[in-house]
Amino acid sequence: MKQLIICLLLAVALAACKEDSFAPISKDGNVPQPVSNATYEAMPGGAKISYSLPDDQNLAYVKATYDVNGETREMKSSFYQRSLVVEGFGNTSEYTVKLYSVSYAEKASAPVELKIRPLAPAIDTVRKSLDIVESFGGINTRFQNPNKASIMIGVLRWDEAQQEWVSIDAHYTALDSGKFSVRGQEAVPIKFGIFVRDRWNNHSDTLEIVKTPIYEEELDKDKIKDMRKKYPIPQREPLPKSGGPVAEPGNLSSWKFDAMFDGTIGNNGFHTTENKDVPIWIPMDLGVTARLSRYKIWQRQSGYIYNHGNPHQWEIWGTNNPKDVNSWVLLDARIMVKPSGRPLSDNSTEDVQVAANGQEYEFPIDAPAVRYIAWKHIDSWASIEGYLGHFHLSEMSIWGQIK
Repeated sequence: MKQLIICLLLAVALAACKEDSFAPISKDGNVPQPVSNATYEAMPGGAKISYSLPDDQNLAYVKATYDVNGETREMKSSFYQRSLVVEGFGNTSEYTVKLYSVSYAEKASAPVELKIRPLAPAIDTVRKSLDIVESFGGINTRFQNPNKASIMIGVLRWDEAQQEWVSIDAHYTALDSGKFSVRGQEAVPIKFGIFVRDRWNNHSDTLEIVKTPIYEEELDKDKIKDMRKKYPIPQREPLPKSGGPVAEPGNLSSWKFDAMFDGTIGNNGFHTTENKDVPIWIPMDLGVTARLSRYKIWQRQSGYIYNHGNPHQWEIWGTNNPKDVNSWVLLDARIMVKPSGRPLSDNSTEDVQVAANGQEYEFPIDAPAVRYIAWKHIDSWASIEGYLGHFHLSEMSIWGQIK
């Protein structure tokens, strides 16, 4: 008898499953009354539309439809709201938005048409803000994005032989301002084209400009040699909080100096001994005298990015006479910025990608040519403003004009 009851229950359950459907939750066929008193507030590339709801118990939501770039788009807002936002317009032309009241049975009211005229979209605002200057190996572009719109700034190069534009770079951002560099270009006059695109595939007009990149080349990593203990270490501010001399570090296990210039990126590289007074001074011989243009660093990866001994604040000093402790001059001073601003061990997708791609920094355009440089490690991510610490990097590349 017990088995019979169980079988009956299973049969009922199976029958219930077969009857499941995704039909509207109401079969009320009445069409709801339309919204009224529709007005709008213009926004960059869009508009906030406000309206009065009908007194209708069958109302589920309000829907807006409109055409952008030949495609009909739709926005919805529940009956708890009295407004909705339409966006994705690529200019300040007049557009028609149709508003519908929709019932629980998915019955739509007659449309209420509203003419809107958006403010200038982000693609135009960002495009007008572009400031392009010649840089080492390419160009440097600054931009303003006051509405923090998600945009892509595309960079083209005119191919004279093919008589066409060729894409050479793309910068994605949602920051309110910033800059980026395009590298790897010859030191000859080049016609560049820069445009802005948004997530609705709206494009700004293309800014055409001729610039001549400044010559540079990557320094030969095989020529860069460790200078620790070979020459006196300059005692320059900031000094260790302990009152002792600037630290002179050794290697941790097999993490030797040369591994910072072996072309391998990952959970490897140069690693100093730990629990040293900071700052830590790491001098090196470049093997050539060069007017330095930029450098790129790759943090130790695999769970260590923006943490442990990866550098947070540092300085780079240079000289042509390392025997003279007073000859060193400050070339660059930096504090690494984590893109997301999140705390330690909480990394966004962008944080991970930026660390994997390497982080690039430019030397001042008027920096003197030097043969010797020194990395002055002030603190790491795991001991910001700390008394003790250590330093590690997976890889470093340096560019400049060899003299």
